[in-house]
Amino acid sequence: MKKLSLFIFFLFLMLSAGAQDQHPVSWEFSAERTAPLTYLVKLHASVKAPYHIYPQESFGGMGLPTEIIFEAHDNVELQGDILEKGDEQQDGQTLAYFAKGATFSQTIKLKSEDPTSLSFTIKYMACTKQMCLPPSKKQFSLAINHAAAAVDKVDSEKTPAAASAVEGKSQYAHFSMADTEGKMVSSEESVSKSRYTFIDFWASWCAPCRKLGRELIPVYNMYKSQGFNVIGVSLDTDAAAWKKAIQADGYTWTNLSDLKGFESPLSKKHQITAIPRNLLIDREGKIIARDLHGEELVKTIRQLFK
Repeated sequence: MKKLSLFIFFLFLMLSAGAQDQHPVSWEFSAERTAPLTYLVKLHASVKAPYHIYPQESFGGMGLPTEIIFEAHDNVELQGDILEKGDEQQDGQTLAYFAKGATFSQTIKLKSEDPTSLSFTIKYMACTKQMCLPPSKKQFSLAINHAAAAVDKVDSEKTPAAASAVEGKSQYAHFSMADTEGKMVSSEESVSKSRYTFIDFWASWCAPCRKLGRELIPVYNMYKSQGFNVIGVSLDTDAAAWKKAIQADGYTWTNLSDLKGFESPLSKKHQITAIPRNLLIDREGKIIARDLHGEELVKTIRQLFK
């Protein structure tokens, strides 16, 4: 089990840092004329293994749903809703996520034959079973009825690099952040009252984070009376979703967030470019270990509290 935990951890690092020049999700677009002045616009996402993206409505609140927003155009009328189908999806089948890719289709009708370009924004998130990358937001433009290529309005997206397994600093930087009631909590004060503190970076939409959080609950309950402390730092931007996840999963430890997501100064300071991430620190703020999960976490905590 130890070997498996180490394998998953190093796989996590390789997935985050090994493909920095290319994001695991790429997009292709087309517009097919189906009737006079009527076109079927298809937006196809190709997803590299072992990543996946989510449908427009994510089931169980896991993963940020894919969102497509078409800009208003004087010559364009949207017809019906955006349809979707995963590359691996069979007719009538419902998928929690798209592992190979997906096509999102929107029927539009033009008011005239004037040359028209359709602009749109796509918001989506790429995850594996172990971690999630920051949400992506990209703008595109597609020529509908004249010869032109689809245009990507932003620079090529890169996969964020994960912090190395051994960071340069061995001392954790203390901080203050609001809890679920809006009260500012000092991490320094919280850490000083416990023998060891586990700081968990997570978010309500991150399925791997939620799984690891639930696995942490029995460890916390077993050792909290002996001085084991947990501080959950959420990268949520939606306060209601954050609080709902805490209640649903039963996290009774200190829960903090500035609701700035990956733009949080704390996230940037500790190079949190994918989650879940965690740090185990002692009473003085010295970092004992990083990214402990499953049996490796249990074994480490057990040894510390012998």
